[in-house]
Amino acid sequence: MFKKIYFKITLYKAYFLKNIPFIVIGLILGSLVSIFRVSIIKFINSAQPHQEIIGINGLYTINKLPSSITNLISYGLTVTKENNHLDASPLVKSWAMNPANTEYTFQLNNNLTWHNGKKFTAYDVNYSFSGTKFQAINNTTLKAVTDTPFAPFLALVDKPLFMRDLVGVGPYQVTSIDYQDSYIKDLYLRSLISGPDKEFHFYADEKSVISAYKMGKIDIIDKIEDSTPLQSWPKTEITPTLDYQRYLALFINTDKFKDKKFRQALAYATPKPLDRKDRCLGPISPNSWAFNNDVKSYDQNTTRAKELFDKNSPNSISIALNDPRLLPLAEDIKSAWNSTLGITVSISIVGSFDTDNYDVILAYGGIPTDPDQYQFWHSTQKTNITKENNSRIDKLLEEGRLTFDPIERKKIYLDFQRYLLEESPAIFLSYPTVYSISRVK
Repeated sequence: MFKKIYFKITLYKAYFLKNIPFIVIGLILGSLVSIFRVSIIKFINSAQPHQEIIGINGLYTINKLPSSITNLISYGLTVTKENNHLDASPLVKSWAMNPANTEYTFQLNNNLTWHNGKKFTAYDVNYSFSGTKFQAINNTTLKAVTDTPFAPFLALVDKPLFMRDLVGVGPYQVTSIDYQDSYIKDLYLRSLISGPDKEFHFYADEKSVISAYKMGKIDIIDKIEDSTPLQSWPKTEITPTLDYQRYLALFINTDKFKDKKFRQALAYATPKPLDRKDRCLGPISPNSWAFNNDVKSYDQNTTRAKELFDKNSPNSISIALNDPRLLPLAEDIKSAWNSTLGITVSISIVGSFDTDNYDVILAYGGIPTDPDQYQFWHSTQKTNITKENNSRIDKLLEEGRLTFDPIERKKIYLDFQRYLLEESPAIFLSYPTVYSISRVK
């Protein structure tokens, strides 16, 4: 028995002496890992893609999601670059137009697949635009034919393409969608690139999305208009940005107020932001290649307002709005018009605007990627809520759709902005500030 014990001790001793360098190294490494385990864990976690949990203010259906989400899931034929210039998307190798500017031929990349594994081909392009026909010539050649020359066409096809159930061909794949009352409640995206996965949760209003953030259900809020409830919230970063896709304006019913001088008097009497970054001068984005900074700015000028206002000008006017948050601004405008021009101003908050019967509407206007403003200001359009009817403006808007030379087209829209501001069918005020919220870890 003692011989066996002695043998084992001798064996273990020999093993230990032979491997002592490795044992010592192991002990040192183990000690270091124990000492620095917190830092090591943080490093490992930072090296791995994390999941972003994002709250969205607003209820959306599968066919009407914010572009900030749809652009992650898929591509259109074009993408918007700096100054709203358009370029080929990853789907497209090149495109060409015929001499009449009515036919576009797209050569598509042949190495892309939909998220369901199906190869992407020209036969999958499912755009449906009035006045345009799409025809797949073969797997990689797509032809689009317009009834008439239409310069904004390439801006239309930047809309992401999808198969059913948000199957796209972009850098993020939809893995799951939860619904509530036909609206999307939760949307889960898996990253196909090196970035983090994304988890979107949708809330009916800003109060709800802020509450979810405070409760720790989400770590990011994508664009809210009032960050006050989170200004002092711990470990929270608030990033303000100007939203150049919308502008705030007073839209004037030119059928009721036909006198341009009266509309200009209102414009000069209206208080406006002092910060030129917030200040909106017209309906085209300052990020656009067609933006005109050299227009009448109508900075508040009570002297000029009184000069333009005469005894035949209306002595009462009403302002309608459908967003109660704009009420303090409406009250400021009411006070300014009354004190400067002596007119009686009434304010009403409405559920929806009666665009056939109103005086002035205080609301947001949308800014499309292309500078084309035909639907908003051409006299033939029902969406021209100001009922602006000016032959020179109509002609410029028509030429803007028919002109493909970028230099000539820019001249047209520079003139359009000058003449529109001279007519004053709207008083342009500001671009809204939106806030992105993120939790600092």
